[in-house]
Amino acid sequence: MMKQTILFILLIFLIDQAMGQNNILFESASNLATSIRDGKVSSFQVVSAYIEQIEKQNGTYKAIVLLNKAQALERAKVADLALSKGEIWGKLHGVPITIKDNYKTKGLTTTAGYLPLKNNVPDQDAEIVKLLLSEGAIIIGKTNLSVLAMDMQADNPIFGKTNNPWDTTLTSGGSSGGCATALATGMTPLSFGNDLAGSIRLPSAYCGVYGFKPTFGVVSLNGIQTDPEETVNGLKSLAVAGPLANNIDDLELAMQIIAHTTTTDQRLIPLNQCTDTFNIKTLKIAWTDEFGSVPVDDEIKKAIKNYAEKLEKAGATVVKTVPELNFYQAWKTWGSFVGMQGGYNTCNFVKWIGLPFTNGVLKDVPMHQNIVKPTSVEKYMIALNIQDTMITIMENFLNEYDIFICPVSAVTAFKHHEPSKSYGNFSIYNDPLMVNNQEIHYYMATQAYTTPFTLTESPVLSLPITLSKDSLPIGIQVVGKRYEDFKLLMIGKIIDEYTAKLTFPLQK
Repeated sequence: MMKQTILFILLIFLIDQAMGQNNILFESASNLATSIRDGKVSSFQVVSAYIEQIEKQNGTYKAIVLLNKAQALERAKVADLALSKGEIWGKLHGVPITIKDNYKTKGLTTTAGYLPLKNNVPDQDAEIVKLLLSEGAIIIGKTNLSVLAMDMQADNPIFGKTNNPWDTTLTSGGSSGGCATALATGMTPLSFGNDLAGSIRLPSAYCGVYGFKPTFGVVSLNGIQTDPEETVNGLKSLAVAGPLANNIDDLELAMQIIAHTTTTDQRLIPLNQCTDTFNIKTLKIAWTDEFGSVPVDDEIKKAIKNYAEKLEKAGATVVKTVPELNFYQAWKTWGSFVGMQGGYNTCNFVKWIGLPFTNGVLKDVPMHQNIVKPTSVEKYMIALNIQDTMITIMENFLNEYDIFICPVSAVTAFKHHEPSKSYGNFSIYNDPLMVNNQEIHYYMATQAYTTPFTLTESPVLSLPITLSKDSLPIGIQVVGKRYEDFKLLMIGKIIDEYTAKLTFPLQK
């Protein structure tokens, strides 16, 4: 009898421990920060729980490419000691986070998924890393991505493919796929990626987490690891740095930290602080389930329509409409910027030689036609003027509506998709994705709905709204006015109340 009693007590203890760890793993970063400051849990306990989860799950999902175990545990001990003395380092005191592996991290390998950088160890931190560390965050790991963050899947020759948390045969999306999968599998409470063509928004939608693409120019991109043959980062417009999380409160907390200048980067525009009050009945919402003649999976369209109707029933003014953007022109202009800036060290002669290899494949992909074509200063000036017009159209549209809701992608997460060939570091895909039994080019299916709002510099919230019949997340883009990022997040919290709250497979 005594033996049975001891076994029963041990079983209860083990169950309690497991439940306690699970509560830590899927708790918000905001609540973890409060609990650590209030002494309800130690930083060491929290960091240990996430490290244990990484060691247990990462072999299956391949989201974390570097585990900063020893340093993270040591910093957690120091964080707890500081608290015992009444010292609070900042908003994320003692909270573990992960960083995409194309942000430079001092003393930690930063590969950008690129073989020549396999053993690259920077001697300084990216600006965003500096800001996070200054607020007490603890980096427990670096997350997987595509080669030099140039694809819509997280896959590279160093670390391989990151798997989707809902089905490991599917992609996590890219290029910040490691961030999204790490969140959805309880390997991190907060992660930081970057976005040029949807690299935050797409993985968030495919993995069922929340992502935020800030207004261009409000978060520093200094310290992004590029091809070592590039003397500087040529992407001086469009690309942004931003957070991924399991809730909007954490996105807001992250933006409060990273949307700031540092002593080594003063060239940022401050965000407007939101002092307005909103409720569902005061909101004017524009929405669409399709634009630019790019088909969207019928189930995604139905989910967006049902969600819009739910918002309208709750009292919001809801109108199905689209901004008067020439989407084809927007796609081509986005490509002009990427081709000029991302390929600044590739001469026109080399691009001209490569045209026969890409023209046939990319003839139906307006975003990429101007990436690979020879360019000129005149063409760049034309692109700048078109962008000005597009920004004005979008901002005027959002003078009439508080937000604009639309798809993130034409499809939900799809099977790991292999490129047909490569052109330098650029993957070429001949095999299409299927949308409603119709063949759609890989890049049109994954980038057509994200790139226009990169061009217009708009802040965008990627918001999960429900699951498909195959139990895959369906997400939306929620677009706001430039520099009104905090207003967008505030509205996001209101409309998030009307989504189906997802429970991740490992959370059950």
